Amino acid sequence: MKISQSLPRPENWQDFETLCKKLWGEVWNCPETKKNGRSGQDQSGIDVCGMPDGTNFYIGIQCKGKDEYTNKQLTKKEIDEEIAKAMNFKPKLKKMYFATTAIKDAKIEEYIREKNIEHIENGLFEVHLYAWEEIVELIQENKTTYDFYLNSNSFKTNQSVKVTFENGNTEITVRPKFLRIIRVGKTRREEFEREAANMIPQWLKEFQDRQNIWDQFNTHKAHIVTPSKPRTKFNRSLFDATVLVSNNGSQPLEHWKLIVKLPKQVLYATFKNCEKIQRAFIPSVNSIQFDTHIDKRKHLVELEPRKKILVGDDIFSSDQFFLKTLSEEMTLELPWKFISKNFKTEGKLTITVVPEWEIKTIKVPDDSPLLLDENERVTIEDYIESIDDD
Repeated sequence: MKISQSLPRPENWQDFETLCKKLWGEVWNCPETKKNGRSGQDQSGIDVCGMPDGTNFYIGIQCKGKDEYTNKQLTKKEIDEEIAKAMNFKPKLKKMYFATTAIKDAKIEEYIREKNIEHIENGLFEVHLYAWEEIVELIQENKTTYDFYLNSNSFKTNQSVKVTFENGNTEITVRPKFLRIIRVGKTRREEFEREAANMIPQWLKEFQDRQNIWDQFNTHKAHIVTPSKPRTKFNRSLFDATVLVSNNGSQPLEHWKLIVKLPKQVLYATFKNCEKIQRAFIPSVNSIQFDTHIDKRKHLVELEPRKKILVGDDIFSSDQFFLKTLSEEMTLELPWKFISKNFKTEGKLTITVVPEWEIKTIKVPDDSPLLLDENERVTIEDYIESIDDD
């Protein structure tokens, strides 16, 4: 299942109230859902109210617009104050919803649950909370509100972006390759062959020695005459995480940037995954990155393009970058935040890591000093692949 795209928040609290009226009116199948009073009047802690279809009671909604970019959140004090006001609402409420544009907060959710149980035990109205992520899910489940929200000029939601990987999806599965080196002792057959070799007649040994010298001479001669082909080494333990940003709205997005947070499972990020080699090692020059920046200290990737305007249907690709994780199966979640002159939104990308293995067996004597304990018999390394250049 694809992850739902995050929707932009309304620009002001009046638009947020209008959105809540439209949304819960559709959820409750109640066209009579209304805003409570007007600005400046005593609203008894309720901004929107209505009677769900088939019921004979009212549910009230307290709309709290918050700016998530400055990390403002609903507070316990605000909750207590608005609940106290709602106690005076007439007729008595069956339920009270807090609807907020703030992101989910575990401590506030816990406080709401405690308040809800307290009210139920005392015969008062229920108390519930809808954070912005949950409101977005409701919008996308109710087509009339969804169409209204996207197309209404009053909300200016014709500004929208889509952030994906190169395949156009928000989820990918990668299969980085690792090298498992297993060190084992000599077999009985090898010991037998070694002992048999010691019994070879002297004349045959001399013949083999001459043959070996001749073979080495020919090999050395061929090496001098025939230049080695240029090759490129690739680290197959890294995987590509290049990101695409597309403007799927109708308005241009000005002075924008995208910030992708890397989870703690990512060991490092790099723009470089290959090296040119020919005879002696010749390092390749890493191209200068103009649009994509890796901040290792903050563990994030930032895209801030030279082209400051992203017009409708335009697609921007980040510079190619690679990530490295441990050689384990895992799921990575990469939260992203898009910021522009007049529009902000956020979401996340998901990477499923399924490592593959190349097995290499090295035979060494059991008494080798390299093998200090049993754990050193198996080691994991990056898988480096060399390919001849065309």
